[in-house]
Amino acid sequence: MRYLLLVILLIASANIAAQNDFGGSMSIAPAGSGINIAPSGKPLNSASIFDSPKTSTGTIETTPPNSNFGKPSEFSNPGDIVRDKLNKKESDPDLLIRKNQYLGDFKTKAGKVKIIYRDHEFPDGDVIKVWVNDRVLIQGIVMEQSFGSFEIDLESGFNKIDFEALNQGTSGPNTAEFRIFDDKGTLVSSNRWNLATGFKATVIVVKE
Repeated sequence: MRYLLLVILLIASANIAAQNDFGGSMSIAPAGSGINIAPSGKPLNSASIFDSPKTSTGTIETTPPNSNFGKPSEFSNPGDIVRDKLNKKESDPDLLIRKNQYLGDFKTKAGKVKIIYRDHEFPDGDVIKVWVNDRVLIQGIVMEQSFGSFEIDLESGFNKIDFEALNQGTSGPNTAEFRIFDDKGTLVSSNRWNLATGFKATVIVVKE
């Protein structure tokens, strides 16, 4: 009898030790429930189903509204693209001087006209060539601060006068102011130009 009681005590001691080694009894949730049950005697961890989701402290990049992920909008107006290009061209100072400029026309009964000219900016060595009806009248004139002058005998009808920029001086563009007087000394036209090298400013005198 004593021997049987000793065996029972040894078996009971072994069961208690086994429970301590595995942290207590285990509860098993029904299969497919998706619920984790912690060992008895221990609390659920911080990721409990009753806890609110953790907020990441990292930076999340978002796409700006209407960004279309960097792709052109399907509803953009093609005319707007053309308009923007034209506006850019008109606002570009370099493009404004890199073209021929028409400075107007006038009528006169005079047999000749006198043209005076000067650099309307700081004189920096601007040089021009003068053409009349596509023939060279003056090979080269250096623009100074004070006015220089020359005369043109007019032909009946159209007289096209071109001022060609041979250079842009030391600070560009080629800049000049001119005034045209008839044979009675009456001012009939005046203007200015800003030209890149090789381009022309044109005025037309019509002799009636």
